[in-house]
Amino acid sequence: MSLSDIKVAIVEDNGMARINLRNHLMEMGFTEVGCFSNGRELKAHVRLRRVDLLLMDYHLGQNKNGVEVVQELQEQGLLKSSTSIIFITSDRLPMIVGQIVDVHPDALVIKPYTIRSIEKNISACLNFHHYLQPVFQLMDDNEFELALHKLVYMLERNSRPRLRSQMVKLQARLLIKIKRFKEAASVYNDVLRGSDKIIWAKWGLIQSLYLDGQLKQSEEMLLELTNTQLTSDKAREWLARICIGNNQYAQAEDHMNEIREGEMSVSAARLKAYIFQAQERNNEAIQLLEKKRESNRGIRERYDELSLDLARCYLQEAEGKNANERDKTLQVAKFLIGSAGRKNLDQKLIVKKDFLYAAAAVMGGHIDKASELLHREGMDDAASGDVMQMTDAIAAWKGIGNDTKAAEILALCKARVAALDDGNEATVANMLVVKREEDIGERRPEAMSFNKTGLEYYTQHNYQKATQHFYQAYLLFPREVAFSLNLLQSLVEAEQAKYKIVNTKQFLLELSRRQMTPSNQKRLDEIAKKVEKSPAIFNH
Repeated sequence: MSLSDIKVAIVEDNGMARINLRNHLMEMGFTEVGCFSNGRELKAHVRLRRVDLLLMDYHLGQNKNGVEVVQELQEQGLLKSSTSIIFITSDRLPMIVGQIVDVHPDALVIKPYTIRSIEKNISACLNFHHYLQPVFQLMDDNEFELALHKLVYMLERNSRPRLRSQMVKLQARLLIKIKRFKEAASVYNDVLRGSDKIIWAKWGLIQSLYLDGQLKQSEEMLLELTNTQLTSDKAREWLARICIGNNQYAQAEDHMNEIREGEMSVSAARLKAYIFQAQERNNEAIQLLEKKRESNRGIRERYDELSLDLARCYLQEAEGKNANERDKTLQVAKFLIGSAGRKNLDQKLIVKKDFLYAAAAVMGGHIDKASELLHREGMDDAASGDVMQMTDAIAAWKGIGNDTKAAEILALCKARVAALDDGNEATVANMLVVKREEDIGERRPEAMSFNKTGLEYYTQHNYQKATQHFYQAYLLFPREVAFSLNLLQSLVEAEQAKYKIVNTKQFLLELSRRQMTPSNQKRLDEIAKKVEKSPAIFNH
């Protein structure tokens, strides 16, 4: 492909730097070069035109950073696999470099750069994509199995040794994409045998092992990475997500507490907030998100998103109150919804806010108002939004009694969560989806049935059988305190230090950090006394 045929996009908030880079590209022979100062402008452009080469600055002034922009475009299918991505940044902080590496750019250029270095990187990226064009075309068409088959064929016959490392990296990513995790782990292990310093291969191996269910080995590798500044925060986030998968929210919180609050990314802050919420500690979630929102006041897009996150927290708080005690909390939620994008007339943001307004109306008992909002123009296509919007839509449609619509969106939402690449966002989204499943009632009847059978065995002093059924109820509905307490009490009565993934002593500590009603707290305290009296059984 001639350089004059390649469509280029530059995203750089500094006007002079943007013009200089464009002039350099024009001198190289590029003729179609679009220039943008932020992600919103780029998004509007890629909705209408393809981009073959993207030069993305990390810091974009009072807007979302380059990584956030690329992640959003990839999630929405607006940025194709065939697009070459080169990140440009003056920031050498490990946290920043780590975020950039996570979106798999073709190259990273550190400012100040020379004309020679930028030309060299652009040439290498375009050559790689041109050589693997058949593979990237199949990936663009979501034909990942065929793309892998073609890539392996080309690897076996590769006559360009310098491209081998990038081809192997792409091979492993494709194996993960099609859920062949053991093979992906094998590829990463082969790379690490050549050099154990290749950080992308370490992260890839951890991901492969984790997805393959080899949690112990992936945890050991992550704990090792917590000892290095470059990898510590990311490893802590990974460990927290593993704990969440096991419903070990207290341990997840401990890992997140090792990350300095000021250095925490927005997705990490959101993850920690939902860990608080899972432990019924909504006030701490609100405090954390309020601090993050205030620190991002100058970055309007991020500020708006955090305003909506806070609104969701207040809606959850209102949900836990009696209907006649919700007004003040709902007023705060509606104020936050209104403050997001106050001067922004973007239709997608308006739809996102209206779903939240509808959920708030349901919570306040104003079903007619909620119904009117949900039947406005553009509100029938909830699936076109992000996962957060879809879970808001589920709550609103469920609230006005349209369970069928809520269930349809829930099914679409699950598919969308499975496709998310960002680990923190995927974990938070999955927690929200599980909660919506609980609200719709798909899990509760089955959990209630297991719990009822468990109680029958418990009254017969058959604690082994009782534990089996309480455990199933707990897995289906971990947020229900009664199910958790029943499981814990049965384990203690059976004198079992561990049952499957539940360690009795750790489970006790987990529950001790959750907010409970006085009666449940009294019951937990009594169970704790029994555990203290039997250290030989439970302290190992």
